Amino acid sequence: MAAMIKPDWWIRHEALKGMIDPFEDRLVRTANNVGVISYGLSSFGYDLRAAPEWRIFVNAFNTVVDPKAFDIKSLVEYEGESCIIPPNSFVLTRSVEYMRIPEDVMVIALGKSSYARCFSADTRVALVDGRSLSLEEMAASEDEIFFGYSLGAFGRVMVTMLEHPRYIGRDNLLEITLDNNAKIHATPDHLFFKRDGQSIEADKLRAGMSLLPLYRYGTTEKEKVYQPFSHDLAATSQLKAAWHLRQTKHHDSSNQFGFKHQVSERSLSLKRSSVPLNHKVVSVKALKGEHDVYCLSVPETGNFALEAGVFVHNCGIVANVTPLEPGWQGHVTLELSNTTPLPAKVYANEGIVQLLFFQGERPEVTYADREGKYQGQTGVTLPKL
Repeated sequence: MAAMIKPDWWIRHEALKGMIDPFEDRLVRTANNVGVISYGLSSFGYDLRAAPEWRIFVNAFNTVVDPKAFDIKSLVEYEGESCIIPPNSFVLTRSVEYMRIPEDVMVIALGKSSYARCFSADTRVALVDGRSLSLEEMAASEDEIFFGYSLGAFGRVMVTMLEHPRYIGRDNLLEITLDNNAKIHATPDHLFFKRDGQSIEADKLRAGMSLLPLYRYGTTEKEKVYQPFSHDLAATSQLKAAWHLRQTKHHDSSNQFGFKHQVSERSLSLKRSSVPLNHKVVSVKALKGEHDVYCLSVPETGNFALEAGVFVHNCGIVANVTPLEPGWQGHVTLELSNTTPLPAKVYANEGIVQLLFFQGERPEVTYADREGKYQGQTGVTLPKL
């Protein structure tokens, strides 16, 4: 029998028999008249909540994260209704809910797009090698390394690595149409860069607003990139070389983009009227239904450029959860990684990951049968040998 994803009525039936405790029979979006990150039963899944128990990784001792010998000195214990994850760090927490997985069910956890900030699967990313792959295509490419364009110190365009392209789940999307007829499908909370360098959520964009543009000139081999604040052009080959230099010399990020004006607009006889359209908002509208959404991370800068020709923030929080095996029970330990160069805030008692339930045939040996070492775990549980 092929495994099938289970709908809300099946989840409710099993939850009331003890699969999820406590169980919320609807998708909760507000509490005490205040909006919250949704949790509870959805059409094809269940959104778990984070408990107010946190273990924050702080690398004060140059710790190596070794699952065979986890150094608890690197974790700071904290209790509170929210938690700040340091840049490029992670936090451990647990689910509010206690799970009892049926013997013929496997459960997969996905990060919520409320934290990830996502785009539709067909959203194309501007890559330095001249390609413009969709997020779905990038996520399907195994072991390939991608390089794209980002905004670095002083607003200069740079080349950097784009990491962890991945499927997040399903969510509502807005359609942002630009003045070159390009259409961008993003979650309402996704951050775009305005022309003045300030950030703005997608649902606050209005017709006539100017976004920060990516302009590229010449062939891939001799490409030059427009610097939107200094109004000069930088050779992409030099930006690539600067990335390699940063990896070998560990340059201070505050001084890594101190390029002189390599080529001025005047020397290339570029006229303002010849600058292509691609950064004025024409319209913003909601799309019907829910859609597959994807994201990626850019640890160095926290932003990247779309093929549509505008810069957006990266998708910051990555939720890492081991699949919940048939017969397992306990509180779910959650690892939340902040893949941005800025602090990130997460909330207790609100949605943190979405669970998807797949039912098939009972395996010969369940997690309970083999008396797995994480069976019946409570609280935040560290790796065990």
